[in-house]
Amino acid sequence: MTPPSPTEATSSDNASNDGTDQHGETIAHSAERTPIDPLAATNAAYPDPALVAIFEGLRSTVAGGQSNAWSALNDSARLRAVFDTGLLEPGPHPEVEQIVGLTINAVGIPNAALNMITDVEQINVGIASRSGHIGAQRTHPLPDSLCVYTVVSGSPLIIDDIADHPVLKNHSAAQSGVVGAYIGIPIIDDAGHPVGTLCAWDDQPHHWSSGEIQIMTDLADVVQNVIFDQ
Repeated sequence: MTPPSPTEATSSDNASNDGTDQHGETIAHSAERTPIDPLAATNAAYPDPALVAIFEGLRSTVAGGQSNAWSALNDSARLRAVFDTGLLEPGPHPEVEQIVGLTINAVGIPNAALNMITDVEQINVGIASRSGHIGAQRTHPLPDSLCVYTVVSGSPLIIDDIADHPVLKNHSAAQSGVVGAYIGIPIIDDAGHPVGTLCAWDDQPHHWSSGEIQIMTDLADVVQNVIFDQ
């Protein structure tokens, strides 16, 4: 499948289907998605204690403990869905790599990637960077992953300034200065299993507009079509 052009993927900040919370902050949503958890990440200070509990539970899980987050990651049907994508096989994967490359141009952000999440690690299957420095390391342990939080919640994770995030401000990606702002959209199969994320990030804080969120959501839908409908 040929991915849409940036103009086809772009939507206005004033689009009628954009949602806002009581503070006027944008909420990412998609009528086509079937997340495994109804919790949605917003640009606000994550007031929902259940969402914070998921994040905190996952932090203990990747450190060796047990939690509901571990159950979600280790679900056998989800893991089978991850392997069935075929993206864990050695690349290249030109169709998804093309979409990742399109993402940095369509959103106007320095970095983007498509990552698969197993029960033990994050596996990068496509990455693009305006700097051209993408590095050779394509696997990362879960404690170093931000995308794992998107997969566990089954919902978009949107962070304008990670230094102000109540849970992730101490994450290694934040402490190292690699990530200042992040957006991750879950890639979900037809049975509702989140297998990975299409994500983008900047090393500086960045306010994600409703238009940028919609572009990311649209491109994640294209990725899903490429992976699961081929």
